[in-house]
Amino acid sequence: MDYELTQEQKDFRKDFRAFLEKEIVLRAGQVDGQADFSYENHRLLAEWGFIGLPFPEKYGGSQKPLLTCAIAWEELAWACPSTFLSCGISPLMTGISLERWGSENQKKKYLARLIKGESIGAFALSEPHCGSDVAALKTEARKEGKTYVLNGTKSFVTNGPIADIAILFALTNPGAPADRRMSAFIVEKGIAGFSAGPPLEKLGARGAPLSELYLQGAGIPEDQLLGTEGQGWACAMKAKEFSRMGFAAYSLGVSQACLEESIRYAQKRQAFGRPIAHFQEISFKVADMQMFVDTGRLLLYRAAWMMDQGLEASADIAMAKLFLSEAATWCGTHAVQIHGGYGFLKGWKVERLYRDAKLGEIGEGTSEMQRRTIARSLLGEGF
Repeated sequence: MDYELTQEQKDFRKDFRAFLEKEIVLRAGQVDGQADFSYENHRLLAEWGFIGLPFPEKYGGSQKPLLTCAIAWEELAWACPSTFLSCGISPLMTGISLERWGSENQKKKYLARLIKGESIGAFALSEPHCGSDVAALKTEARKEGKTYVLNGTKSFVTNGPIADIAILFALTNPGAPADRRMSAFIVEKGIAGFSAGPPLEKLGARGAPLSELYLQGAGIPEDQLLGTEGQGWACAMKAKEFSRMGFAAYSLGVSQACLEESIRYAQKRQAFGRPIAHFQEISFKVADMQMFVDTGRLLLYRAAWMMDQGLEASADIAMAKLFLSEAATWCGTHAVQIHGGYGFLKGWKVERLYRDAKLGEIGEGTSEMQRRTIARSLLGEGF
């Protein structure tokens, strides 16, 4: 088996890392401290071509393999986890939905603008009473002539306060089986009856704005339906497959950053007359971090390769996300421990990474739900 990246992918990683070090890394602390979306980061990433990586060239993308995309996601998460969530996962889920299910007119109008960075996207599925239980959503879309009237509330929407467009899910046939009762809609900012709540305060990833979205008699023209009625479930499941890959990359980037910060500090910090890296208690923590990072990277890259080959990869994606999210929490905890009192202080990078890491175990499917997916793949659907 060949685990080596192509020369093109190696050059891609090197060039993208250089871009991030120059343009993104230095703002990461500020993005977290101000808990505010960086429009400058968004503009720069769009100009570099990051947002369009997985999308067709005809809409302004570069149609890169998913493995190459995973490399880019990992690197951006390493540079600034918040920016990756707001400028990476959120446009990815919005864009994938448009590419897979949108009409040609919808792709030209919305996907092209998203790739150029002219629009900011959001993906609105979860509701206050349901997150993992997608089938339990209550937002309804009632057809009245050539318009759908939407009522309901969406929660935990990344980019909710700033999004120009949202892919939003609502019931169009509540009595149908779970996989045919919902539909997806393209909802534009500013329409009557549609509004965003204030940004929510968060533990970590504070620079990726999060809010609720409210629909109170919001009229959506029928040509804003994404796909056909009843395809919402399929749309949501496909988008979530990609987003779980994205969250695995998020956790890998955080873990890599924790490792690098720990090595740097352990080699400089003196205790009892020598660098603390010389003490087994410290060196073993760093060794374990490297083990988690390398193992998780193999899981992520394998899942990306499988998707590029058109293979079924749901369980493999779940394993990558589960392992890497829990590894990131471990790496964050021990990075703070290595830094001692300094790691507990605001302004130190590992304090921020420690907070950012926890989201990986919750976002886009909790660790419990990933274990459920893996178990079902082993024991059968009836389990």
